[in-house]
Amino acid sequence: MNEHSIRHLLVALLLGGLAVLVGCEKKPVPHKAIQNVAPQQVSKKAASDLSLAIWEAGQAQVLHAHASVETLQRAVGALLAQPGEDQLEEARLAWLDAHREFAATLPYIQLAFSPVDLRSQGRKLLLALDSWPAQAGYLDTVPGYSDSGIVNDTAIELTLANLRRQHRLTAHEEASTGFHALEVMLWGPTSERTAEDFVADSNGEKPEALAVNRRRELTRLIAKGIEEDMAGLARRWPTAANNLSREYLALGPVARLQQIRAAHTQVIDEQVLPRLPEGSESDVESGRAADSKQALLAIMATLQSNWIPTGGGGMAEVLLDRHQVNALEQTFSEFEALLLKMEDPFELAELGRLAQARKLLEQMAGLMAGTTQVPISEKDVMPVSLPVTEG
Repeated sequence: MNEHSIRHLLVALLLGGLAVLVGCEKKPVPHKAIQNVAPQQVSKKAASDLSLAIWEAGQAQVLHAHASVETLQRAVGALLAQPGEDQLEEARLAWLDAHREFAATLPYIQLAFSPVDLRSQGRKLLLALDSWPAQAGYLDTVPGYSDSGIVNDTAIELTLANLRRQHRLTAHEEASTGFHALEVMLWGPTSERTAEDFVADSNGEKPEALAVNRRRELTRLIAKGIEEDMAGLARRWPTAANNLSREYLALGPVARLQQIRAAHTQVIDEQVLPRLPEGSESDVESGRAADSKQALLAIMATLQSNWIPTGGGGMAEVLLDRHQVNALEQTFSEFEALLLKMEDPFELAELGRLAQARKLLEQMAGLMAGTTQVPISEKDVMPVSLPVTEG
């Protein structure tokens, strides 16, 4: 499947397919979390169609993210083959595209690895691909420490297996695989990377031990690791594949919706809220690439497409009453508008806006879970006509 067909499938699933799933199933679900919703209160057909459409949308997004990672790997290869500023810029642009496409998969990954026996695998995958913040000095030379990092530590043989063993070895910021390790390599420890830092050096008895050559190999291996991990995920996703889809499909239709709902509220708690710092000293996700905001918007776009897709027919319409649906739609809109006003990286954003964004996210999670009540406005109350009495 080429990149065009993958994107076409994704758009079709998210913007069109969900709209027809609930059909005439317009009865509002009582205001409770879905764990307390009896199966007869949600149409099994609507639940089946919607839960399958969301899984297939996840597959399309994973395939698209993998394609963008393959493009990134090729761009890194081109940079190493012929280091130049144009090649470095192309590699950075490919990183930005791949990072955002990966961010858009996070709600689906959370869903796929929801079963108890798969959770440790899901955590391992996310840590391998998306561990942040990444300590620059763990990877490369930093100002004041000319011998720092794996590029200077010749005791570490540069193989992908070794990098995986070194990853988060003694501290969570010691990232040696994933997007943010590669971010350090492409933008540099101080965001002043030049293409010259990747020019091979053939001098000396052991040129492979020179820092610049180890930097080249380290960069290549990190990109390879990202592609390897995404390829593995793409292979496991299809409904005819293995335990990811098998465990999901083994659930009843309503139970699948329960799993989606729980996974998405968990994404807000574990993936979205941590990306919004509570203070100026907090960690930010992509300080060097300045991509924290766009990556967060990509996560939110996936959530919104599943809950309130264009044309209707998403999770909200099946699980929430109309007041909750309207409130959720408004919350998505307000959050996006607020986010677009913020600086990127978020460490530059106003603390008041960050606090407001966190509040909106908490409201969004409550609405998705069905635990947040929405007061009925006066205009929604039907007027009662009293009989006129003659006196």
